Amino acid sequence: MVNWSVCVALMLTAVVMLSVVAYAQQPMRSLLLAYGNVSALGAEGGNVTGLVNELNEAITLYAAGHYANASALASGIIASAPSLAKAIELRRIELYSTYAAVGGIALIIVSLAYLKRRELIGGLWLRFRGGGMVTVGGGKPRGFITDEEVLAVVTAVALVFAVFLITQALVSGEAAPFSAIGLLGPGGKIGGYPSVVSVNQSINLYLLVYNHMNRPVWYVVYVYVTNTTASPPIGGEPVLVYQRVLLSNETWITPLSLSLNETGDFRIVGELWMYSPVNLTLTYTGDYVQLWVNVTNYG
Repeated sequence: MVNWSVCVALMLTAVVMLSVVAYAQQPMRSLLLAYGNVSALGAEGGNVTGLVNELNEAITLYAAGHYANASALASGIIASAPSLAKAIELRRIELYSTYAAVGGIALIIVSLAYLKRRELIGGLWLRFRGGGMVTVGGGKPRGFITDEEVLAVVTAVALVFAVFLITQALVSGEAAPFSAIGLLGPGGKIGGYPSVVSVNQSINLYLLVYNHMNRPVWYVVYVYVTNTTASPPIGGEPVLVYQRVLLSNETWITPLSLSLNETGDFRIVGELWMYSPVNLTLTYTGDYVQLWVNVTNYG
Protein backbone atom coordinates (compact mmCIF):
# COMPACT_ATOMS: atom_id res chain seq x y z
CA MET A 1 0.00 0.00 0.00
CA VAL A 2 1.32 3.39 -0.99
CA ASN A 3 1.97 5.77 1.88
CA TRP A 4 0.55 8.95 0.38
CA SER A 5 1.67 11.14 3.25
CA VAL A 6 5.28 10.12 2.65
CA CYS A 7 4.91 10.76 -1.08
CA VAL A 8 3.44 14.20 -0.47
CA ALA A 9 6.24 15.02 1.96
CA LEU A 10 8.88 13.94 -0.54
CA MET A 11 7.23 15.99 -3.29
CA LEU A 12 7.11 19.07 -1.07
CA THR A 13 10.75 18.58 -0.14
CA ALA A 14 11.72 18.33 -3.80
CA VAL A 15 9.75 21.50 -4.62
CA VAL A 16 11.42 23.37 -1.78
CA MET A 17 14.87 22.20 -2.87
CA LEU A 18 14.22 23.21 -6.47
CA SER A 19 12.97 26.59 -5.28
CA VAL A 20 16.10 27.12 -3.21
CA VAL A 21 18.33 26.20 -6.17
CA ALA A 22 16.41 28.50 -8.51
CA TYR A 23 16.53 31.32 -5.96
CA ALA A 24 20.28 30.84 -5.57
CA GLN A 25 20.83 30.83 -9.33
CA GLN A 26 18.86 34.03 -9.90
CA PRO A 27 21.33 36.27 -7.99
CA MET A 28 24.16 34.54 -9.84
CA ARG A 29 22.60 35.56 -13.15
CA SER A 30 22.19 39.08 -11.79
CA LEU A 31 25.83 39.12 -10.69
CA LEU A 32 26.98 37.98 -14.13
CA LEU A 33 24.87 40.63 -15.85
CA ALA A 34 26.22 43.28 -13.50
CA TYR A 35 29.75 42.04 -14.16
CA GLY A 36 29.19 42.21 -17.93
CA ASN A 37 28.06 45.84 -17.64
CA VAL A 38 30.94 46.84 -15.36
CA SER A 39 33.56 45.11 -17.53
CA ALA A 40 32.24 46.75 -20.70
CA LEU A 41 32.16 50.19 -19.09
CA GLY A 42 35.69 49.72 -17.77
CA ALA A 43 36.90 48.68 -21.20
CA GLU A 44 35.56 51.98 -22.54
CA GLY A 45 37.58 53.93 -20.00
CA GLY A 46 34.85 54.58 -17.44
CA ASN A 47 35.65 55.02 -13.75
CA VAL A 48 34.12 51.83 -12.40
CA THR A 49 36.06 51.57 -9.14
CA GLY A 50 32.94 52.06 -7.02
CA LEU A 51 30.93 49.60 -9.06
CA VAL A 52 33.68 46.97 -8.82
CA ASN A 53 33.74 47.39 -5.03
CA GLU A 54 29.97 46.88 -4.90
CA LEU A 55 30.21 43.87 -7.19
CA ASN A 56 32.87 42.26 -4.97
CA GLU A 57 30.64 42.86 -1.96
CA ALA A 58 27.75 41.20 -3.79
CA ILE A 59 29.94 38.21 -4.70
CA THR A 60 30.95 37.84 -1.05
CA LEU A 61 27.30 37.96 0.04
CA TYR A 62 26.35 35.39 -2.58
CA ALA A 63 29.12 33.03 -1.48
CA ALA A 64 27.87 33.35 2.11
CA GLY A 65 24.32 32.45 1.07
CA HIS A 66 22.83 35.95 1.38
CA TYR A 67 21.17 35.75 -2.01
CA ALA A 68 18.63 38.55 -1.56
CA ASN A 69 21.26 41.10 -0.57
CA ALA A 70 23.56 39.98 -3.37
CA SER A 71 20.74 40.30 -5.90
CA ALA A 72 19.81 43.77 -4.64
CA LEU A 73 23.40 45.00 -5.04
CA ALA A 74 23.65 43.49 -8.51
CA SER A 75 20.38 45.14 -9.56
CA GLY A 76 21.66 48.50 -8.34
CA ILE A 77 24.83 48.10 -10.40
CA ILE A 78 22.83 47.23 -13.52
CA ALA A 79 20.53 50.23 -12.97
CA SER A 80 23.46 52.66 -12.68
CA ALA A 81 25.21 51.41 -15.82
CA PRO A 82 23.29 53.52 -18.42
CA SER A 83 24.15 56.84 -16.75
CA LEU A 84 27.83 55.95 -16.64
CA ALA A 85 27.70 54.82 -20.26
CA LYS A 86 26.24 58.22 -21.20
CA ALA A 87 29.01 60.03 -19.31
CA ILE A 88 31.62 57.94 -21.14
CA GLU A 89 30.04 58.81 -24.50
CA LEU A 90 30.04 62.54 -23.66
CA ARG A 91 33.70 62.34 -22.65
CA ARG A 92 34.51 60.57 -25.92
CA ILE A 93 32.76 63.31 -27.90
CA GLU A 94 34.75 65.96 -26.02
CA LEU A 95 37.98 64.07 -26.71
CA TYR A 96 37.25 63.75 -30.42
CA SER A 97 36.32 67.43 -30.54
CA THR A 98 39.67 68.29 -29.00
CA TYR A 99 41.47 66.14 -31.57
CA ALA A 100 39.51 67.83 -34.35
CA ALA A 101 40.39 71.28 -33.00
CA VAL A 102 44.09 70.42 -32.72
CA GLY A 103 44.01 68.95 -36.22
CA GLY A 104 42.31 72.07 -37.55
CA ILE A 105 44.91 74.34 -35.96
CA ALA A 106 47.70 72.18 -37.37
CA LEU A 107 46.11 72.35 -40.82
CA ILE A 108 45.88 76.17 -40.61
CA ILE A 109 49.53 76.41 -39.60
CA VAL A 110 50.60 74.14 -42.46
CA SER A 111 48.44 76.10 -44.92
CA LEU A 112 49.91 79.42 -43.81
CA ALA A 113 53.41 77.99 -44.01
CA TYR A 114 52.64 76.79 -47.53
CA LEU A 115 51.30 80.18 -48.65
CA LYS A 116 54.36 81.93 -47.19
CA ARG A 117 56.79 79.25 -48.35
CA ARG A 118 58.89 81.52 -50.59
CA GLU A 119 59.38 84.12 -47.87
CA LEU A 120 60.18 81.45 -45.29
CA ILE A 121 62.55 79.48 -47.52
CA GLY A 122 64.21 82.65 -48.81
CA GLY A 123 64.68 83.98 -45.32
CA LEU A 124 66.21 80.71 -44.16
CA TRP A 125 68.48 80.58 -47.21
CA LEU A 126 69.71 84.13 -46.62
CA ARG A 127 70.28 83.42 -42.95
CA PHE A 128 72.29 80.25 -43.33
CA ARG A 129 73.64 80.19 -46.89
CA GLY A 130 73.36 83.59 -48.48
CA GLY A 131 75.49 85.61 -46.13
CA GLY A 132 72.89 88.37 -46.23
CA MET A 133 73.40 88.92 -50.00
CA VAL A 134 70.89 88.36 -52.79
CA THR A 135 71.88 87.95 -56.44
CA VAL A 136 69.21 88.88 -58.97
CA GLY A 137 68.86 86.33 -61.76
CA GLY A 138 66.65 86.09 -64.76
CA GLY A 139 63.73 83.83 -65.47
CA LYS A 140 60.88 82.52 -63.33
CA PRO A 141 62.15 81.23 -60.00
CA ARG A 142 61.33 77.53 -59.95
CA GLY A 143 63.07 74.71 -58.23
CA PHE A 144 62.40 71.50 -56.40
CA ILE A 145 61.90 73.31 -53.09
CA THR A 146 59.57 76.01 -54.44
CA ASP A 147 57.67 73.95 -57.00
CA GLU A 148 53.95 74.17 -56.13
CA GLU A 149 53.07 70.62 -57.15
CA VAL A 150 55.97 69.16 -55.21
CA LEU A 151 55.11 71.18 -52.13
CA ALA A 152 51.47 70.16 -52.39
CA VAL A 153 52.49 66.50 -52.43
CA VAL A 154 54.87 67.00 -49.52
CA THR A 155 52.14 68.76 -47.53
CA ALA A 156 49.67 65.95 -48.21
CA VAL A 157 52.22 63.32 -47.19
CA ALA A 158 53.00 65.26 -44.01
CA LEU A 159 49.32 65.42 -43.10
CA VAL A 160 48.81 61.72 -43.75
CA PHE A 161 51.88 60.92 -41.67
CA ALA A 162 50.63 63.09 -38.81
CA VAL A 163 47.23 61.38 -38.85
CA PHE A 164 48.98 58.00 -38.89
CA LEU A 165 51.10 58.91 -35.86
CA ILE A 166 48.07 60.10 -33.91
CA THR A 167 46.12 56.94 -34.78
CA GLN A 168 49.02 54.71 -33.79
CA ALA A 169 49.37 56.54 -30.48
CA LEU A 170 45.70 55.99 -29.71
CA VAL A 171 45.63 52.35 -30.80
CA SER A 172 48.91 51.33 -29.19
CA GLY A 173 47.94 52.85 -25.86
CA GLU A 174 46.73 49.42 -24.72
CA ALA A 175 49.27 46.64 -24.36
CA ALA A 176 48.50 43.03 -25.23
CA PRO A 177 46.05 41.70 -22.60
CA PHE A 178 47.06 38.95 -20.21
CA SER A 179 46.36 37.58 -16.75
CA ALA A 180 48.86 36.28 -14.22
CA ILE A 181 48.85 34.24 -11.02
CA GLY A 182 51.71 33.85 -8.56
CA LEU A 183 52.45 32.05 -5.32
CA LEU A 184 54.25 33.90 -2.55
CA GLY A 185 55.92 32.49 0.53
CA PRO A 186 54.83 32.83 4.17
CA GLY A 187 56.25 36.37 4.33
CA GLY A 188 54.22 37.53 1.33
CA LYS A 189 57.33 37.55 -0.87
CA ILE A 190 58.93 35.23 -3.39
CA GLY A 191 60.90 32.55 -1.55
CA GLY A 192 60.77 30.75 1.76
CA TYR A 193 58.33 28.14 0.53
CA PRO A 194 57.90 25.11 2.81
CA SER A 195 59.04 21.82 1.33
CA VAL A 196 58.62 19.52 4.34
CA VAL A 197 55.71 19.80 6.79
CA SER A 198 54.17 17.59 9.42
CA VAL A 199 50.66 16.14 9.35
CA ASN A 200 48.00 18.76 10.13
CA GLN A 201 50.61 21.52 10.18
CA SER A 202 49.28 24.81 8.83
CA ILE A 203 50.79 25.77 5.48
CA ASN A 204 50.61 29.54 5.11
CA LEU A 205 51.17 31.06 1.68
CA TYR A 206 49.82 33.92 -0.41
CA LEU A 207 48.12 33.94 -3.80
CA LEU A 208 48.79 36.80 -6.19
CA VAL A 209 46.55 37.58 -9.16
CA TYR A 210 47.26 40.36 -11.66
CA ASN A 211 44.82 41.74 -14.24
CA HIS A 212 46.22 43.25 -17.43
CA MET A 213 43.18 42.59 -19.61
CA ASN A 214 42.52 46.33 -20.14
CA ARG A 215 39.14 45.94 -18.43
CA PRO A 216 37.71 44.67 -15.12
CA VAL A 217 37.77 40.87 -14.91
CA TRP A 218 36.10 38.44 -12.50
CA TYR A 219 38.76 35.92 -11.51
CA VAL A 220 38.26 32.61 -9.73
CA VAL A 221 41.15 30.61 -8.24
CA TYR A 222 40.59 26.88 -7.60
CA VAL A 223 43.05 25.32 -5.16
CA TYR A 224 43.60 21.56 -5.38
CA VAL A 225 45.74 19.12 -3.44
CA THR A 226 46.87 16.12 -5.46
CA ASN A 227 49.64 13.51 -5.43
CA THR A 228 49.71 13.19 -9.21
CA THR A 229 51.61 15.08 -11.90
CA ALA A 230 48.53 15.61 -14.06
CA SER A 231 48.50 18.93 -15.89
CA PRO A 232 45.76 21.44 -15.00
CA PRO A 233 42.88 21.79 -15.19
CA ILE A 234 42.68 19.02 -12.63
CA GLY A 235 38.90 18.93 -12.24
CA GLY A 236 36.88 17.66 -9.33
CA GLU A 237 36.09 19.46 -6.11
CA PRO A 238 38.71 22.04 -5.09
CA VAL A 239 39.74 22.31 -1.45
CA LEU A 240 39.57 26.12 -1.58
CA VAL A 241 37.98 28.70 -3.88
CA TYR A 242 38.93 32.38 -4.14
CA GLN A 243 37.20 34.90 -6.36
CA ARG A 244 37.35 38.63 -6.93
CA VAL A 245 36.73 41.23 -9.64
CA LEU A 246 39.92 43.14 -10.39
CA LEU A 247 40.23 46.50 -12.09
CA SER A 248 42.55 46.81 -15.06
CA ASN A 249 46.20 46.73 -13.89
CA GLU A 250 45.14 45.80 -10.37
CA THR A 251 47.06 43.26 -8.27
CA TRP A 252 45.29 41.16 -5.65
CA ILE A 253 47.16 39.34 -2.88
CA THR A 254 45.24 37.08 -0.51
CA PRO A 255 46.35 34.59 2.17
CA LEU A 256 46.24 30.88 1.38
CA SER A 257 46.21 28.57 4.40
CA LEU A 258 45.61 24.81 4.53
CA SER A 259 46.85 21.63 6.20
CA LEU A 260 47.27 18.02 5.06
CA ASN A 261 46.12 15.09 7.18
CA GLU A 262 48.17 12.26 5.68
CA THR A 263 51.79 11.59 4.87
CA GLY A 264 53.31 11.55 1.42
CA ASP A 265 54.30 13.89 -1.38
CA PHE A 266 51.54 16.27 -2.38
CA ARG A 267 51.18 19.05 -4.90
CA ILE A 268 49.27 22.22 -4.04
CA VAL A 269 47.89 23.65 -7.28
CA GLY A 270 46.19 26.99 -7.83
CA GLU A 271 44.34 27.31 -11.16
CA LEU A 272 43.37 30.73 -12.50
CA TRP A 273 39.92 30.93 -14.08
CA MET A 274 37.93 33.93 -15.24
CA TYR A 275 34.39 34.77 -16.29
CA SER A 276 34.60 35.78 -19.93
CA PRO A 277 33.43 39.41 -20.30
CA VAL A 278 31.96 38.47 -23.69
CA ASN A 279 29.76 35.43 -22.97
CA LEU A 280 29.93 35.45 -19.12
CA THR A 281 31.05 31.81 -18.95
CA LEU A 282 33.74 30.52 -16.60
CA THR A 283 36.91 29.92 -18.63
CA TYR A 284 40.29 28.49 -17.70
CA THR A 285 43.06 30.99 -18.45
CA GLY A 286 45.73 28.32 -18.77
CA ASP A 287 47.73 29.87 -15.90
CA TYR A 288 48.45 28.05 -12.66
CA VAL A 289 50.91 27.81 -9.77
CA GLN A 290 52.04 24.76 -7.84
CA LEU A 291 54.09 23.75 -4.82
CA TRP A 292 55.28 20.26 -3.89
CA VAL A 293 55.42 19.45 -0.18
CA ASN A 294 56.47 16.32 1.68
CA VAL A 295 54.16 15.56 4.60
CA THR A 296 55.76 13.54 7.43
CA ASN A 297 54.84 12.33 10.91
CA TYR A 298 57.61 14.18 12.70
CA GLY A 299 56.79 16.88 15.27
